[in-house]
Amino acid sequence: MKFKSILASTLVIAAAASCVKHEVIPAPEPKVELVCQFTGSIDGTDVEWNQNVSGFYLESSKSKIVPPSGLSTAVYYSEIKSSENLSAMRLNIGQMKWDANVTADPNLTVFNTFFTTNTIPTYTLGAVLTPVNTAGFEVAFRDGNGDIWTTKDTDPNTIEFTNILQESDKTGDYSKFVANFDCTVYHTFMYIDNIVSPPDTTFVEESLPIVNGIFKGWYKR
Repeated sequence: MKFKSILASTLVIAAAASCVKHEVIPAPEPKVELVCQFTGSIDGTDVEWNQNVSGFYLESSKSKIVPPSGLSTAVYYSEIKSSENLSAMRLNIGQMKWDANVTADPNLTVFNTFFTTNTIPTYTLGAVLTPVNTAGFEVAFRDGNGDIWTTKDTDPNTIEFTNILQESDKTGDYSKFVANFDCTVYHTFMYIDNIVSPPDTTFVEESLPIVNGIFKGWYKR
């Protein structure tokens, strides 16, 4: 009887153990590491902006034109800006072309191909360039006073995208890059002379050189 009691207890314990549910640990979700930085000389002053220092962060956006017929176009923006001051640098690149009748936004293949095949884009007004599979590029700098300075088509500005890497996670698809560039940016100031009557208004264009600019950032699809 004692043996039977022990055997029964063993079977109960074994049955209870077999009912224990094993915890399933899900695989870690992929997470894209996004880090931005800008270094360079602006009008002879060395500048360095680092992510999460003095409020600097990167904002990526795009603008789309979807016509009634034909291919749609998109211009992408990558801007390092600060929550603590007005200084900012934005790199604009376009025009990505795709068929909006098929997908509302460029698919991942179109997105990747555009950036990997346009590593040395052409400076154009508004980053708009007509030929398919070629890119226009524009630099926009906002100074501490809030004035916007932009590049011109006619200047011999240079730009090269390197370290292009496409990564995705649950927040979206990203094209990470390092852009090396030298350029001149312009802003037109309006001056009003109130001494004369009627007041005399003049417009004066001024320029700033950006030398050895290195912009580490990303574009989001």
